[in-house]
Amino acid sequence: MKESEVKQTLLTLVEPNRNDATASDRIPDTIVGWRFYGAQYEMPVCNWTGILCDDDASIIGLDLEEGVWIESLLGYASSVEHEPSRTLMKRDYLHKERVSKHQQHQEEAERKLPSLASAPFLPSALGKLSSLRAIKLSSNQIRGPIPPSITKLPNLELLEIRSNNMTETFPHFYSEKLKVFDISKNRFHGTLPDDLFAHPSVGKTTAPFLKTLVKFDISHNGLNGTIPLNGRSATYDAEKKMETSLQKLKFFDVGFNLFSGTICNNFGTMESLQALFLEHNRLIGTIPKSLYRGSGIGSNPLPLVQLYLQQNDLSGTLPSGLAQLPSLKELYVDGNKLTGSVPEVLCTEELNNAFLSSDEAARGCDGVSCPVNSRSVEGVAPCAACPDDGGYNRYMGRHETDCISPLSEVEVLDLFFERLHGEEWLDPSYYWEKGSEVCQRQGIGCNQDGDVVNITLPSLGLRGSLPTELGALNSLQVFNVSHNGLTGFLPSDFRFAPITTFDISGNSISGHVPILMCIKEGINNNGIGPPDIDFDLLYSCDNIVCSRGSYSSIGRASIEENITCLPCYDDPAMNYLGRSQCTDIHILGYQIRRDDATDAAKKTAPFIALMGISVFFLLRRMRQKKLVSFDSNNNISLPSSTRNIALRQHSTSLDDLELVEDDDVDEYYSDDDWTAAASEGETGWFARKKSEMVVLRSVS
Repeated sequence: MKESEVKQTLLTLVEPNRNDATASDRIPDTIVGWRFYGAQYEMPVCNWTGILCDDDASIIGLDLEEGVWIESLLGYASSVEHEPSRTLMKRDYLHKERVSKHQQHQEEAERKLPSLASAPFLPSALGKLSSLRAIKLSSNQIRGPIPPSITKLPNLELLEIRSNNMTETFPHFYSEKLKVFDISKNRFHGTLPDDLFAHPSVGKTTAPFLKTLVKFDISHNGLNGTIPLNGRSATYDAEKKMETSLQKLKFFDVGFNLFSGTICNNFGTMESLQALFLEHNRLIGTIPKSLYRGSGIGSNPLPLVQLYLQQNDLSGTLPSGLAQLPSLKELYVDGNKLTGSVPEVLCTEELNNAFLSSDEAARGCDGVSCPVNSRSVEGVAPCAACPDDGGYNRYMGRHETDCISPLSEVEVLDLFFERLHGEEWLDPSYYWEKGSEVCQRQGIGCNQDGDVVNITLPSLGLRGSLPTELGALNSLQVFNVSHNGLTGFLPSDFRFAPITTFDISGNSISGHVPILMCIKEGINNNGIGPPDIDFDLLYSCDNIVCSRGSYSSIGRASIEENITCLPCYDDPAMNYLGRSQCTDIHILGYQIRRDDATDAAKKTAPFIALMGISVFFLLRRMRQKKLVSFDSNNNISLPSSTRNIALRQHSTSLDDLELVEDDDVDEYYSDDDWTAAASEGETGWFARKKSEMVVLRSVS
């Protein structure tokens, strides 16, 4: 690019503060980042504040953040390992104490910013600066998406655009040198690509930065789905393992998003990982052993210094093995659904003392998490025990100012009716009067003692999320809310109820089956079967409900009925738990992914169209020759209008064909990693057109 073009491109970032901008459009000078708008246009661009050039006068760095320019990009990348703590602590009650005066001033100024329509976009022309190695544009009110041209910068090593108003879905970068990736505190949404952290096989370069990445921070956005750290995808070699990449990664932050699923075991393969932040998401399951065992027994433990798991839906107990992490200084697990107690080996004065006063640090285990049956504002010290007559908290580290009194069955069912919009249920006879006797309510069954043992409400138009309070029904054995409009996630509290029959099929419930339900014996005969059956089939989440991306005729697996959950790739918008039907395309009995069929149709459509046109004209010419020959041999005069008639092909409808369906030759895909299985079904696209030899399979 010419220098004049470079200047014009850079000035688009600070357009509201140009000398010719009106006072109403100007952004307050207290906001960092808007610093080179007063530069003399005639001045060489390499002399502008915030611009770093190499010896050849090529721009290699763009720094519109306040602070000293990074003199060495490589030096910065390696300095991540020396970060003793997060720049901005995440605990609100200590926020003002932990951030610097400059950060407080910056945040206060950002809160007072007007909503400016003139706020800048990232100019796509920056992608022409192929020499760029660093882009630092944090806290600059930039809006809109990241242009594709910038994602393709070949030499980019550092990208920091945190604390802006950037939107759209997750951007995918292609630089083989990327070390620092920080898009935190923006408005990105959607899911992460399935192959974001997958391993490139021959000819695949979708994620070339895996071996150079040091810092990955996408926290404080609106991203959802699972964290695709399974190391596999449909695009890459499934045999390659995570040990071959992400070995330099030291800082991984996906906190304050909407991620679901489990904590992937592959975190244990990141041998340089020092800071792992997964807090404030919707993660379920237990804390995996791989976090403190590394990639396997006998391997070195991770060099973790900070481990933030708070405010999720993790269950189980807090593993004592975390004490094997020799460098661990900060561990937070409050706000989950953990039971038991904090292992004594974790109750040291060194752990979490950066957040606690000396008096609180002396409390030992409370500095990690308050015990069950206690209350605390933040889930950690100071903790207060619940009085004997003042309620009960069944989980560790709950963020409750008061102890919660157990709900009665009447209160649980009233809450159930309210949250699932009972007044709109399809059958008026199922209307439950608030406070009415539980055993008199339609769809409710009780035992001789008057305890609720059965909730059966299928096909009634229930909508909303299942309340976690259902786990308080201590006698509940049958729960059937199939074929309704339920959404949200499956509460792990169901594991506390003695359920034997469980059916949520035919709804729109997302996420995963809580692991502690999967290992509980008795739910839908889970754990019950012949002695020679495979253990993975005996205790399986599929016995509770088919996972996302799979289906069966009853919405779950059944050992007794020899029913398994089969993969389904038809419609990502229908990727829910407990599906009882699938509309994958079948050709000659073989299961075809809809996205594969769509891609094939797109690729072959031009060729088919060309062949069709050629056949059309060939047939037309043959017909014309035949008509002329018939006319000359038989001396019959034909009307001129008939000389251009083309032969018509007989069309056959689907009803005239013998439909092909062969369950024995279905070809499907499977994966033993739950995160992979959950995300693999989300790659399909709509394919609506029927063809004469294609049957849309629908299993009811």
